[in-house]
Amino acid sequence: MAHDRLSLAITRFTRVTKKIPKPVKSVLRYLRVHKLFDLILNKYTDELNFQAEWAGEFKRNKEKVLEYWKRYRYFNEINGLCGFTENTRILDVGCGISTVLHFVKGKKYGIDPLANEYKRLYDFPRDIEIIQASGEKIPFASKYFEVVFCSNALDHVTSAEKAVSEIHRVLAEGGFFVLTVELFQEKVERNAAHPYSLRREDLFDLLKNKFKVVFEKESPWIGMRNYVNGINRIDNKELILVLKKI
Repeated sequence: MAHDRLSLAITRFTRVTKKIPKPVKSVLRYLRVHKLFDLILNKYTDELNFQAEWAGEFKRNKEKVLEYWKRYRYFNEINGLCGFTENTRILDVGCGISTVLHFVKGKKYGIDPLANEYKRLYDFPRDIEIIQASGEKIPFASKYFEVVFCSNALDHVTSAEKAVSEIHRVLAEGGFFVLTVELFQEKVERNAAHPYSLRREDLFDLLKNKFKVVFEKESPWIGMRNYVNGINRIDNKELILVLKKI
């Protein structure tokens, strides 16, 4: 019921915020009116606006998205390490619309606080079950999954510590956690949709005593949507990890 009320509120609020021209939004942020602005355009409506625009682009460019995964997120190496089969139970935390679940085989589940809204925007394949839930409270039994993905979502959650603990809980013994996260050299103030600016030391503090690293690569931070649209500007770097539960 709470998620249904949230969805209704988001839908109504988004109709209003979508009418604000993008240049106006940019000026407001530039003028550091973001404290008030983020009360109006909170993390959910901001993300929903992005996904509403992205849904059609992704649908037309799935092969390009897979190319991005292979080129910048080491998809083939991840596939080999995790050894996906038709029976592998896989979860994507903060799945969004363009979830990696489109490209792997197994029994596939995605969770996202805006899942019900996304299902109105996009027809997910039948073999992917999308559930409205947060990373801080994953609605599955302990040790249920062999593989958990979290791709550019850990900096979106309200509590990264709780999300990592929940991922550890739902992973089977020896299961794999595939994590992609944008890295920062220092803590910076971002926006409502991105409450964290994770440095390497912050990230490994979250992971210690829960996971060991079996694969680690840094990659240019371009952004999937930018790549699809031919914009290859490198703004930062991201870290791709395959971790094993301990």
